[in-house]
Parts: sequence; C-alpha cells; structure tokens
Amino acid sequence: MILSIESSCDDSSIAITEISSARLLFHRKISQESTHSAYGGVVPEIASRLHAQALPEILNEVKFFLEGLDCAKGTHFASSLKAIAVTAEPGLNITLIEGVMMAKTLALSLNLPLIAINHLKGHIYSLFINKKTVVFPLSVLLVSGGHTLIIEAKNSMEMRIIAKSIDDSFGESFDKVAKMLSLPYPGGPIVEKYAQTYNISPTLSNRFLFPIPLKHSKELAFSFSGLKNSVRLAILQHSQREGDQLPQSLIAQICASFQYCACEHLLDKLRKYFDQRAKENKPIKHFSVVGGASANLYLRDQISELCKKFETNLLLPSLEFCSDNAAMIGRAGIDKYIANDFSQIATLQTSPKSIELL
Repeated sequence: MILSIESSCDDSSIAITEISSARLLFHRKISQESTHSAYGGVVPEIASRLHAQALPEILNEVKFFLEGLDCAKGTHFASSLKAIAVTAEPGLNITLIEGVMMAKTLALSLNLPLIAINHLKGHIYSLFINKKTVVFPLSVLLVSGGHTLIIEAKNSMEMRIIAKSIDDSFGESFDKVAKMLSLPYPGGPIVEKYAQTYNISPTLSNRFLFPIPLKHSKELAFSFSGLKNSVRLAILQHSQREGDQLPQSLIAQICASFQYCACEHLLDKLRKYFDQRAKENKPIKHFSVVGGASANLYLRDQISELCKKFETNLLLPSLEFCSDNAAMIGRAGIDKYIANDFSQIATLQTSPKSIELL
C-alpha cells in the first residue's frame, strides 16, 4: 500500500491506496474553506498553520486504520506500507512544506521510499482512482484555481503542455467575480449556483454582452482578465455606490453571462485544438477535464457535446475527486512506485511555481 499526502493549498488530505489493485482503502480530507472565507481567499500563513493541525489529526486516523488491518492479518503496525507519496510541486510553498516534512519523517522513521508527485499530474490521475488500468494517450483540459492548461499525455512519463493562460486561471476568475459581487469564498460553486437560476435564451439576447476572450486569435492560449474587468464594469454600472449589493435577479444574470463567456472561451480554444489535431490526421481518441473547476456541470455538459461532435471518448473524474485530494496523489504514486522512481529524503525540495509534469 502507498500512503499519500496532499497539502498544496487549503485542503489537508491523506489516503491509503492498494498498489496491486489501485483500490482506495482510506481517504480523509479536511477543508479550510470556512476559515479562509472571512478573507475572501486563501491566506498562505493561516493555511500552513491549519495544515500543521489537520495533517497529524488525519494521520492518527490512518494509524488506527492500519492497526485494524494489521490486527486482522496478525502483522505489525504499518507493515503493509511500501512507500510514502507526497505533493511536492506546484502550490503554495509554505503549505507544500507541511506535507513534504511529514512525508520525509514517515519515510525515514518507517524506512520506506519517498515518492514526489507533481500536483498537476495528480489531477490527471484523479481519472483513475479505484481503476487498475490507466488510459493513454490522453488529451487533458486542466482547470483549477491556479491553472488553465491543455496537456497531451503520451504516457505516464511523457506529458507536455500545449496551451496555458496568459493571466488569470478559469477557476480564479470565478472566485474574483464572486468577490466583486460580494459573494462568499470559494466563488466557483456560488457563481455556478446563481447561474443555474438564470436561463440564457438560445439567441443570447438576455445576457450581458461580455466579450469572449481571444475570440479572433488563432493562438492556443487562454485569458480571463479582460472578461473579469468587463464584469467589474457592469457591476459598477448597476450599483449606486461601489460595494452595494445588487438585486438577486441581477446577480444571477451576471453570473450566468460570465459563466457562459468563460466556458465559451474554453470551448472556442478546444474546437481549434480538436480541428488542428484532425487536420494533422491525429484525431483525439480520449479527452478529459480535470481540476477543481472541472466540477462545473455546465462546463461538463458543453465539453460532452464537443466530444460527441468529434467522436472522442470523454473521461471525467468523480465530483468527489475534482478538488485537491490525496487519493489522486496515491494513484499517481503507483506508477512511480512500479517504475522505482523515488526521491531522496535529504534532497527533495518543494517547487511552488513549477508546471513541469515530469
């Protein structure tokens, strides 16, 4: 079994995954959302302190879980553990350190190999939690609070980034729009909930005319800063004073209009990407959407229609595992364990801004 740890941002999580079957045996996550909501976003120093409290609490639960297994087998504590996997990059450095230090301590004290996992690669493996077989080659749209990427994964070791955002990420833009509307953090689910209450007509005549970013650009890239600014201007236009709470019906219209434009921007670039692959006689057989923002149901529906048009198989993670979690880190750790791809306890460092997938 592999014990895995995730602490890249504001979710403290530990999991136990069986290596031979890829079956998730234990998973616990403690979210910090209620604490950070008072600040309208994640405060790194507070997140670090909360990880220092939550991770040992979860580890104590893991201990009881493993003792129960060992008792049934007549073996010693943690005798079935074969490795410790941990998120080492990218993320908030001050929170990554909390998980990495715990992983190093466990690896050293239990004399187990240490596996460093790239957080973005972990999100790709969220597709295969509880699944022994992984699917490659695979094209991926990764949408989260920190990243918006198109990734081509030839196999577990060969992955390259095809497109990325030149400013804000998809998930980050939802959070910022929510904040402008004086809605709670995290903003993604709240904006989506408001958007679900407002039906945009097929002619789009009843939506705010926010721009579709980079609509006339052939470049495979994403940008959300201009769209976000258009939302800000619309809010100011309909407010008596800056900071005023708008009517609920107007908030719903703004949220629906913003969500439509943000998703249409993703779809516009994905159509270009799919067309490009088709022209190169390299049609995409398998496509997936991962990351915290992949839980957006409107986005899922629209991409499902796109994949049907291009006769592409769509893979989606369970909604439970879209956001940051240790289960995906453990699943990614299996392939590294099989390949004997281990890190040295003394030299493993966190890398907060790295988006290299290998």
